[in-house]
Amino acid sequence: MFLTRRPTAEVVAPPAGEPMENAGRVRVGISFELVLLSISDAEETFKVELDIKYTWQARGFYESYVRGGRPRKDSREFEALVEDCWDPHVRISNVDGTEELVSNKTICVDIDTGRMHRYTKYRVALAEGLELERFPFDRQCLGIHLHTFRDTSEVIFGPYDGRPSLVTSRANRWKLYNNYDPLMLIPDPASLGLIATSGRSYHRAFIVLEVERDYHWYLVHFFLPHAIILVMNANVVVIDRNFVADRCAVTLTMLLTAVAFQFLLVSEVPKKRYLTILDRVIAMGLTLQLITCAMVFLHADNPSLPERSFNPFYEVSDETVGQIEILYMWVIILPWLLFNLGVSMLAMTGKFHKSFGSMMKQTEQDWIAKVLGGKMAGDKVTGSYTLWRVGTKRGLETVTLVDGERVSAPEEGNTVFNRAGEGGCFRPASQEINRSPSLHSSHKDKTMGAP
Repeated sequence: MFLTRRPTAEVVAPPAGEPMENAGRVRVGISFELVLLSISDAEETFKVELDIKYTWQARGFYESYVRGGRPRKDSREFEALVEDCWDPHVRISNVDGTEELVSNKTICVDIDTGRMHRYTKYRVALAEGLELERFPFDRQCLGIHLHTFRDTSEVIFGPYDGRPSLVTSRANRWKLYNNYDPLMLIPDPASLGLIATSGRSYHRAFIVLEVERDYHWYLVHFFLPHAIILVMNANVVVIDRNFVADRCAVTLTMLLTAVAFQFLLVSEVPKKRYLTILDRVIAMGLTLQLITCAMVFLHADNPSLPERSFNPFYEVSDETVGQIEILYMWVIILPWLLFNLGVSMLAMTGKFHKSFGSMMKQTEQDWIAKVLGGKMAGDKVTGSYTLWRVGTKRGLETVTLVDGERVSAPEEGNTVFNRAGEGGCFRPASQEINRSPSLHSSHKDKTMGAP
């Protein structure tokens, strides 16, 4: 009988951006293909079709394989070994409602090391607190929260380099950024926010979608009609003040039209406890109409006294009325037109948009604040996390915060965001990123039929 010697397990160095004490833990490498289906402002949820692949080394698999009599890879006994192997138990934690598991398949690509690949496909709605102060000129960083039931002494997350990640979108009125170079956020395993009530720490990873609302629909279907409706209030100026009924009819008709128009668009407007840009525009429009109604009321004339107003509050001549209404055109109507034009121009030049870089390098996202030990967005927390570009290009950047303020600036060329914060500026190819071999696709991945 010939004895076979099991190959010695490879000693794995921690990836760049991870401390040396992470060595020895099982690293779960993650890659994904994702389709963004829709985003709901009212419910603050987004729906995705997520095809996620993660890879790990199953502890004790080789021993179980030997004890099981070394079954063939295409046998039921081998499939049972794979199904019962050591599992990191990766789950999505911010599911809103129920998740639909479309498919789930685990493949062993290396028996000697216990290297496993799992392919799981979900259709799921996810909860996300949207930042809508700049609606409809807003950008959002939508997070898919991945967690494990095994603590950080056993499992930590990292990107999987063997398969580039990809994000596409079918969501109406949203534009997707960096779809070929999506973003992952991985916190330091020592972060305070990872500690559960039991005192044990559980690692997390966040798939980040960088999306921007297509504001053109709102400019064409809301801002333009709303501006025209309110400008029509200027018709009262060309109607003699003796015709009080006609003036009131024009004013009230425009008021009712504006209110009805807002009711038609109520489903498109988010319900938040703070005012958005669109809310402020609506409030300004109603104020303009209130001023117009007050002017018509105060300038109502008595036909029997051509030179005097019958208004009981004050008396005003026709000449003064003409001057006031000309002033109304220059001070109210014209600035309203210029304001709407200015809003449109600022939107087209991107002045209302926050950069994705600023959104991800501070604690504006509540889940970043919580994972670092805070309670809500904006808390002054201390900790660090790593931003990874996991698509066709590769890049990483470690962000360190002290009391909510960033204390270390990235080196030139070593950042996942450019100056505009749109992504795409990476470490030069000549500077090789030292990543863990356990998260790379090995030669056996290619020769043993791994997809």
